[in-house]
Amino acid sequence: MTKRTNDRFGLSDVLMLMAVVMWGMNLIWIKVALREMSPGGFNGVRLLLTMAIYAGMLAASGQGFALEGRDVWKLLVLGVLGNAVYQFFFIHAISLTTAANTSLILSMSPIFIALLSALLRIERIHWAAWTGILISFFGLYLVITKSNGGLSFSTANFRGSLLILIGTVLWALYTAFSKTFLERLSPLKFSAVTVLLGVPFYLPFVARDVVRLPWAAISLTAWVSLVLSALFGLVIGYVIWYYSIQKVGNAKTAIYNNLTPLFTIVFAALFLQDRVRAYQAVGAAVIFAGVYLTRWGYRVFAKKVRRRGLAADKSVPGSFENRGKKWAR
Repeated sequence: MTKRTNDRFGLSDVLMLMAVVMWGMNLIWIKVALREMSPGGFNGVRLLLTMAIYAGMLAASGQGFALEGRDVWKLLVLGVLGNAVYQFFFIHAISLTTAANTSLILSMSPIFIALLSALLRIERIHWAAWTGILISFFGLYLVITKSNGGLSFSTANFRGSLLILIGTVLWALYTAFSKTFLERLSPLKFSAVTVLLGVPFYLPFVARDVVRLPWAAISLTAWVSLVLSALFGLVIGYVIWYYSIQKVGNAKTAIYNNLTPLFTIVFAALFLQDRVRAYQAVGAAVIFAGVYLTRWGYRVFAKKVRRRGLAADKSVPGSFENRGKKWAR
């Protein structure tokens, strides 16, 4: 049962807002670096750097690399799914479909995470949270399809869209199953171990691209963008993500992911001179409403039940308290 202190706006929420700001900026850093690097070369170097940062942080933390025998193969599978197969599908699919298709499919991850968490009985999802997830998704539809020229259902885009969809489901599995491990591993150790176990399975697919990078011709700006993307996008952002899952659960963390495109739009306007349009502001308001309903909306319904319980159970001491606890779960 989730602790009542986690039902309030707290540290995990502040950190997740910081994370989505970093992920919104991360897409700008990636765009800047890809002007001078191939996608495979960029991602290969970025993931190698990510592994090095995680290894250093885990060693410095004193937590060590040791794992319980029962966890090793499970974490290996999760690491490969989340940091090898997902990366392979994403990088190879992004050039095979439109930006609108890619963005909208990726924004379905909170839906998949909530579905898998509920089906696998990892956590219970209140119907208010489901409503918030769907409202937020509709807001993203307004923002993404208008911003990127609409969805495309052509045969040419089908393969890329399918790969993005499979990758999103794999990311949802990776996230949903993390909840169990975070009961005995710190967010840093879980993030580090799954990256260190999974990324080596991805690197052979991009080794040629890494070798062929025009190392001497790449500007300092591109290298700084790559380093920032690794540090903030894949290290600090991931640790915050799993800290939030540990504290408030899968669905209530995943919904914050839908704020990332909004910050990307803001940063694109600030640094790439893109215009912010009225429909994007409307979509943003809808997304924020969905995030609020997913994260805290059930408390409104719990208060109504509490008031009804007080009226009906005044003669039975403690009966309302038990009902309140049921709604808090």
